[in-house]
Amino acid sequence: MADTHNIPPQVLQAVQRGNLIEAIKFLRQHKPQLGLAEAKALIEAIQRQANVPALVQKAQARVEGGMHPHGPAHTPHGPAHPIPSSMMNPHVSPGEVPRTGSGSVFAVMVIAIVVVVAAAVYFGK
Repeated sequence: MADTHNIPPQVLQAVQRGNLIEAIKFLRQHKPQLGLAEAKALIEAIQRQANVPALVQKAQARVEGGMHPHGPAHTPHGPAHPIPSSMMNPHVSPGEVPRTGSGSVFAVMVIAIVVVVAAAVYFGK
């Protein structure tokens, strides 16, 4: 589930209105360390949550209550935090299709070559 604790209200409102491009734009302004694919993944995770209007109200109450959305020790160019998503593979670049393991195919090919060479040596006498 997406962490909506540090998401500004205008991002959540844009998601609620269905304006995903605006939501991504606001999110990247708020968190400049996020790349486009990461911001899109976070917005999609927010969209999948069941109760977006309640998230908007919670974020507005946090801002109106005087709590700074960044928290007390925020630095604008701090380290990027990974976006929690079960669909993101850390070993695959954005847009790259994950490859299947080809280790077993390689092992079968090596064994076949060894068998052919052994047969050639044995029957070549």
